[in-house]
Amino acid sequence: MLKLLLGGSGSGKTTLLYQRIRARAEAGEKSILLVPEQFTSSTEGRIHREMGDALSGLVESFSFTSLAEHILSAEGGSAVQTLSDAGRAVLVRRALEELQDNVHYYYRHRRSAAFCQMAAETIDELKSAGLSGQQLYELAQDCGTDSAKLSELALIFQGYETLLARSGMDPSDRLELAGARLEEALARHSLPEFLRDRAVFIDEFDTFNAPKRALLAAMLPVADVTVCLCCDGEQDTAGGMGLFSGVQRVIAGLKRMAADANVPTRTVVLTEDKRHAGVPALAELNLLLADPTYTPDCTVDPADPAIVCYAAASRQAEAKAVAAAIAVRARAGVPYSRMAVICRDTAGYLGALRYEFRLQGIPLFCDEATTPENTAPARAVHAALDLARGGVSSRSLLRLLKTGLV
Repeated sequence: MLKLLLGGSGSGKTTLLYQRIRARAEAGEKSILLVPEQFTSSTEGRIHREMGDALSGLVESFSFTSLAEHILSAEGGSAVQTLSDAGRAVLVRRALEELQDNVHYYYRHRRSAAFCQMAAETIDELKSAGLSGQQLYELAQDCGTDSAKLSELALIFQGYETLLARSGMDPSDRLELAGARLEEALARHSLPEFLRDRAVFIDEFDTFNAPKRALLAAMLPVADVTVCLCCDGEQDTAGGMGLFSGVQRVIAGLKRMAADANVPTRTVVLTEDKRHAGVPALAELNLLLADPTYTPDCTVDPADPAIVCYAAASRQAEAKAVAAAIAVRARAGVPYSRMAVICRDTAGYLGALRYEFRLQGIPLFCDEATTPENTAPARAVHAALDLARGGVSSRSLLRLLKTGLV
C-alpha cells in the first residue's frame, strides 16, 4: 500500500512517522527510512536518540543511492564501474570527437574542459528528468530557431549514451538498474533479505526525479510505502500557481504510479499547527497567510502583542527598528542566542543590519555562504605575499591589518 502523509510545516508529519516506526519496532517488525543524502547522518542520530539501542537496531536508514547499492549488492550489478564527474566530461569530449562534422555549433568547444563539464551536467539533468538522447532529438525538431543547437546537443547526448554503454554507468543509472533488479527478483518471488517484511518510510523529499521514481515504482508492490510531503492537501486549487502546486503534482504522479501497479493508496492530511502550539498568535498568522479570507480567533493583548508590525520608510529604518527591539529584549534578560532576524533578501539588508547592530553593540552571526579565499587567514596570506613581492605599500599593509589577525 502507498500511504501519503500530508501537512504543512510544523504539523507533526515527521513526529507521526517516527511514532509509526517505533510502534513497528516495539512489535518486532523492521522498517526502512529513506531520506535525502544530506540527512542520512542526522537521521541515524535521531533514530538512536528516540528509540534507544534495542529498538534502533530494527530500523535502517538509507538514501536512494545507498539503497540502490544494497539492492545491487544482493541482486548483481554493484561491480559495474560508475563514472566520476571528470569521467563523464571526458566521455562528452570523446562523443564530440566521434561526431566531428555532424556538429557545427559545439565541435570547436571539444577541447574546452569547462564546456565538456557543463555538457555533462546538462546531460545529467536531462536524464534526471527521464529524457533520452533520442527523445531530446525528437523534441528539438519543433523548437524553432533553437532547433539546430538542441539537435546537436541531442546528438552529443546520444553519442554519450553509446559510449557509456561500453564503459560503465552514470550514478543515476544505478538507481534505474536497482529498480530493474528488484522487479526481476519480484518476478522470481525472491526478494533481497533486507527488503522482506519491511515497511518503507520516506521523509524530507519534495520531489522525485526519474531514477528515484523508477526505484520507488519497483518497491511499491513489495512493501508498504509511507511518503511524507509538505502540502496542505491533495487537490491543487490554485491552477498550478500555488505554494504547494509542485508537491501536489508529485502526489498525483505517485498515485498514478500506485494505480499502474494495482497498489491501493491512503491519504492522511494533518492540519493542526503543532509547532506554534505555545504561541497562538503565530499559529493564527500562519492560517491567515495560507488563506487571506480566514478570520483569526485568538485575541491579542495590546499591552503585550505577540506580533508587532513596523511601518518603515527604508531598509535602514527597518534595520534600526529591529536593532532597537532586540536591545530592549536583551536588557530584559533575553539571551542574544534566543533571538533571530529573518529577511527575504539577505544581501539587501545585511549591510544596514550590521551597521545598526554595531551601533547598539549587538553581536551578529550570519550564516552567509563564503569561499575559502574570502576567509581572514586566506586574505592575510595574500596580503603577506603582496608585501613580500612588491615591498611595503599602504594598500597591502591595510589589507593585512583588516584581516584582524595581526
